Amino acid sequence: MLRRNRTIPARCAMLLLAAALLLTLTACGNDEFTLSLKEGDTFTIAVAQEPDSLNPVVSDGGLAEELFLLVYDSLWRLDENGEPVACLVEEYSLSSDQLTWTIRLRQDVTFSDGSKLTSEDVQFTYELMKRASDLYSPYLEGITNIYCPDDYTVVISTSYVKGDMMYNTIPILPKAYWSSYSDNPESYDNEEMIGSGPFVYTNGEGGWMLQAREDYFGGAAQVGAVYFLQYETETAAARALSAGEVDACYGLSDVQILTLDSVPGVELMQTVQARSDVWAMALNTAEDSFFANQSMREMLEYCLDRSTIFSLLSGEAGESGYVWASTGTDYSLSLSNPRGYSLDTAKNILWGVAYDLDEDGYLEYYNTDEEVVLSLYSNAQDIWASKAGTVLVDALESLGVQVEWTRTDDDVKTVCKAGGSWDICLYSWQGSENAVVAGYRFYSESGDITSWSSSEYDSIYASLRSSLDRDAVRTLAGQLQQVAYDECPYIILGYARCVQAIRSDSWTGYEEMVAASGSIFGTGSAAAYMAITRAETVE
Repeated sequence: MLRRNRTIPARCAMLLLAAALLLTLTACGNDEFTLSLKEGDTFTIAVAQEPDSLNPVVSDGGLAEELFLLVYDSLWRLDENGEPVACLVEEYSLSSDQLTWTIRLRQDVTFSDGSKLTSEDVQFTYELMKRASDLYSPYLEGITNIYCPDDYTVVISTSYVKGDMMYNTIPILPKAYWSSYSDNPESYDNEEMIGSGPFVYTNGEGGWMLQAREDYFGGAAQVGAVYFLQYETETAAARALSAGEVDACYGLSDVQILTLDSVPGVELMQTVQARSDVWAMALNTAEDSFFANQSMREMLEYCLDRSTIFSLLSGEAGESGYVWASTGTDYSLSLSNPRGYSLDTAKNILWGVAYDLDEDGYLEYYNTDEEVVLSLYSNAQDIWASKAGTVLVDALESLGVQVEWTRTDDDVKTVCKAGGSWDICLYSWQGSENAVVAGYRFYSESGDITSWSSSEYDSIYASLRSSLDRDAVRTLAGQLQQVAYDECPYIILGYARCVQAIRSDSWTGYEEMVAASGSIFGTGSAAAYMAITRAETVE
């Protein structure tokens, strides 16, 4: 939908007036109460997207996660360095065997409807997410039982030492609103977005308005409101920033880098983040499939000219890579000798199983005389997949391998399932600050579509998920990446780069986040949103 930029100042003035008022709301099952919203500046962020859903159970989109960060709280939050700090947790203790967490909650936390946040809300949320959420359920692996001895104590039992417990940033939902949807939580539109976080959600005109809570237990944000304003294109959003009509842009592409790089008063940031999408080729390793043979999986990587792929992706910000942890994490492995582009090497490997027996330009298997035909699937809307697929198909066909390429409008994982009749699947997933969650995809119990499993990987992963030491986590995560790379169930192509910008001539307070992560938004932390303030107010 088109947003007319000239109406933004009037709209913001209206919303600032609303933010200065005391809103009287009716709580679920409680008496009326007064919600105090902070008066102050509105920080407007131009975006060329919209949340895939306001329901945290089903959403896995980047913009939605930004909204959840501000509207909801978790037991622990991530700070500007990506380290966990207590949020809803007042104190906690671990049993001597480290299998039981006793968590004491803060007692001064209220949802935006005035109701108290209690241990029942934590228990309900965790049990709901474990059962129903693809995005958050990996964070809850190993949790066997949750019970609440009183309103502000949560006791969590685990089947193994759960080293990533404090990296669990699941948004705590109010049971009162969600319990009637517990059987089908995906059907809840969650348009009210009732949370305990530092901001209150209101669906502002042309975007998504989040107004700061004056009495937030963690301290009020510096601004009065954060406003995500939707534009039809990244170019329109960038133009609005250049003209000073908005304060920041989030989710830009490489096209806007040149136009914003020289604009006075604009600070441009481009970085691979821990949560950046990982672009990959999944290979079907099921028994009797072409890629059950590890040498054939390696052969395919030798067919990939990454420099050509990424030169074609000039309008799609990205960075080449080889392992499942992006360079935006603190546990990414730098390979000493990755497999490079070499069609001659690929040809030599292929000739171990096939040859152009009838000299028609196409390879046939030695043992069956059948032509080598591979099936490739990708999503029609994924630009990176279209470019990568084109390069791959050209390379394979130059070697005499035929490719049947299906571009679907649906999620390719609905077609490419474990044990299915497919060969190559191009798709992406979101990375994580949590190495345990990121590495779970390759764990044998994950049910991954490739059907690949490794006893070595599983053994290292068991150590990783039980480690409470960050240095050990980095070492073990590196070992996992090496095993997955060596056995090659996936070919990692690279990682999406986050491009964003801010009017540094008007705003400050965000610098510590940029120094730590290279960017402001999409970091998994609310720290920058809480700290941003008008530059002229800083002495």
